[in-house]
Amino acid sequence: MIEANTYRGIDYVRVGDLPNDQKEAIQNWLNEDVVIKIQTETALLSDCILYKDYQHWFEKIFTSIVPVENEKVKPEFKTQANPVGTLALANPKHR
Repeated sequence: MIEANTYRGIDYVRVGDLPNDQKEAIQNWLNEDVVIKIQTETALLSDCILYKDYQHWFEKIFTSIVPVENEKVKPEFKTQANPVGTLALANPKHR
């Protein structure tokens, strides 16, 4: 999660300043209700969202979709040389 920018008491983040993985993921969540424009002395920032909205998205949505690093999975069962299906076919009574 990135730090908030503050302009005239408004805590916000710019979508363009997000790390690439967050920038791509947040695009599906953004809508006109959360995107705001901030007019500074030097520029109009049109890709902003309130920090509280970003924080909610990050904690409730983004962290639930980020894949967990692959861990080595230990098999529960060891492979047997003669699986049960083969044993049934090898038994002369079942031919």
